[in-house]
Amino acid sequence: MATIGFIGVGELALYTIRGIRRGGYRGKILLSPRNQEKAEYLKQNYDCQVQVDNQSVVSNCDYVFIATRPADCIETLSALEFKAQQVLISVIAGVEIETLRSAVDAQIDIVRAMPVSSAEASASPTLVYPANPFVEALFDNCGQSIVVDNESVFEQGSVLACVYSWFFALYEELIQATRGPSLPPELAAKLVMGMAMGAAELALLKTEQSPGQIASNIATEGTFSKMGLDLLRQEQAFEPWQQACKLLKRQLARDA
Repeated sequence: MATIGFIGVGELALYTIRGIRRGGYRGKILLSPRNQEKAEYLKQNYDCQVQVDNQSVVSNCDYVFIATRPADCIETLSALEFKAQQVLISVIAGVEIETLRSAVDAQIDIVRAMPVSSAEASASPTLVYPANPFVEALFDNCGQSIVVDNESVFEQGSVLACVYSWFFALYEELIQATRGPSLPPELAAKLVMGMAMGAAELALLKTEQSPGQIASNIATEGTFSKMGLDLLRQEQAFEPWQQACKLLKRQLARDA
């Protein structure tokens, strides 16, 4: 089984490693030592090995994750020596393959991936570009790999990795809005998140309809669902979400 390694051991490495171990990956996982607390946690709980430095990770791996902050990745890669048969997996937003390649000393394959924190619950829809069977199988342990055929699609799809975090804030608003003397917060939370999961599952099942069409079919005239939906539209509650997505698209295009 292939050996994988992580340069950069932050939150993304934590939830990705938790996910691939939960999904059944039993190969060796090597870690850079810089974030000692997280590296030691992963060593003790997820059968990882902490190396003496970044180069030791690269020298002993088949697949190398670069998971540093975007501002640090090029300098970090430039200091490392790769072997031609290795694969670099970048989980860094906004840094294109051409830029990554300019910092690497060998002609290696480079794959971009964008897991989200639900990876540790085996529920991350992970964008992958370009196709790579091992990388796809690895992220299938965390949920589902979604392979795209060009980098522009990958960049556009990466916006949704940020939108994902907004769902939690929306859930909290709905929990606080619906809780009360007869509906304690823990039950409100269970219902809110269960409804969200159910809506997503139905939309994935009914691919012949758009989510907007499904909403219209449920929120028919005279229903409480339509009453609430009409108010949200009247107050332009969905417009800020569109504006926020456009902001992220512009930022990603500028940083690319």
